[in-house]
Amino acid sequence: MMSRLVFSCALVLVLGALAAHANDTKGVVVEKSFLQSVQDCVEYLRIPKLRLVQYLAYEFPPDEETKCLIYCVGTDLRWWNETCGLQFPAIVNFFQPVLGDRQYEKRTKECLERRVGAIRSPNSCCQAYETFQCYLREFGNLVTCPQYVPPTKLQATQAALDCLTMLRVPVDLLRCYSRGELPDVPETRYVYHCFDLRTGLYTPETGLQLSRFYVRDLAIDDLRYLSKETKNCRDRIRQSGCNACSEVYQTHQECLAGLGEEGYTASVISEAAKIALANLGCSEPVVEPVPVVVVPEPVGYSYASYQPMAEHPCKVCTAQKPVPVLAPSPQVVNYNPPPRSQCSCEAEPNVVAPAGLYPSVTAGGMKSYPFVKDQPGHQSKLHYYTTPEVTPRPSPPAAFKPTFSAFSVRPFGQRAHGPYPTPGYCKSKS
Repeated sequence: MMSRLVFSCALVLVLGALAAHANDTKGVVVEKSFLQSVQDCVEYLRIPKLRLVQYLAYEFPPDEETKCLIYCVGTDLRWWNETCGLQFPAIVNFFQPVLGDRQYEKRTKECLERRVGAIRSPNSCCQAYETFQCYLREFGNLVTCPQYVPPTKLQATQAALDCLTMLRVPVDLLRCYSRGELPDVPETRYVYHCFDLRTGLYTPETGLQLSRFYVRDLAIDDLRYLSKETKNCRDRIRQSGCNACSEVYQTHQECLAGLGEEGYTASVISEAAKIALANLGCSEPVVEPVPVVVVPEPVGYSYASYQPMAEHPCKVCTAQKPVPVLAPSPQVVNYNPPPRSQCSCEAEPNVVAPAGLYPSVTAGGMKSYPFVKDQPGHQSKLHYYTTPEVTPRPSPPAAFKPTFSAFSVRPFGQRAHGPYPTPGYCKSKS
């Protein structure tokens, strides 16, 4: 009895822990405080531990060792770039202006012009240190709690590659992505959701975090991410009743288009798709020749699940079955034509002109044009047509809709095999 009770208590504790961390999908998200970064850089630069006590007391003397420490911290927290210098959206994350102070931005700008602008030598440690001193003295107080550290392009590409792998995106769709073509299909919406979730730009509780998008696009400093209009657009889609994947995708398309770094997410996914294809040994030329005649493509296989697929997903709007044209059966008589010239088109296919196509008809119902070219070595024939009867053309068949994977083609609102849930697209509101 006692053992059962102990087991029950342990089970409750485990389930409680799982429930507490049910949405704790950190992925590659980094949150770090200024002092945590200072401790890391002391280790990286092998600075004596005795100096760490001084730094933890917010004392940063102007010696070369401390200046290079601040340069390391700025690089670690993304507010300093070796090429571009100060990254404003990132550094303001770690400073809080004093309540009621309305001159902090002006004072900080004047300090930067006076102290950083006077540095003529290309000393990155010195420039980073003077920049930090201006913000510490003029902008506000250091924030003690951890802040969001945006991933680099390399880290973001790895996160996108992880999503493509975990979601088992089909090879044919990877080829589309590698060319920069991201069609609006369920798989694309799942990839957007996975990528934003994995990089900390989305949480199920709060939705897309616009302040983190602002920090992510460091070099742009686009305050429209934080505008009231962008927030209202995000909230409207979030409250429309669509699922998480459609919520993320629709917010990107309707609210974030044109903000910050144009096409950031799409370009990262495209680069990750190229790596995924190379890892599979499927790296092919990005530009594929367009066939003159539409022919059925061979059946391929999905990225990891090896499920059969139909045609290329990028040809959804182009590949259609030809509409047959009926023509009356002609009466054929033998005819001896003059010898062919050396430049005749022997390789042209047989062509039978349907009745009524050429209006000029001679006596007896014989058309004066065209002659029908047969295969080389056979005798050409001239076709005679009777008076044509008007024959209505049959209705064209329904448009052929090729699919690109076993996951996409399913009745709306029903589940099908594959790892993806049923997509629920956002309903437009008036």
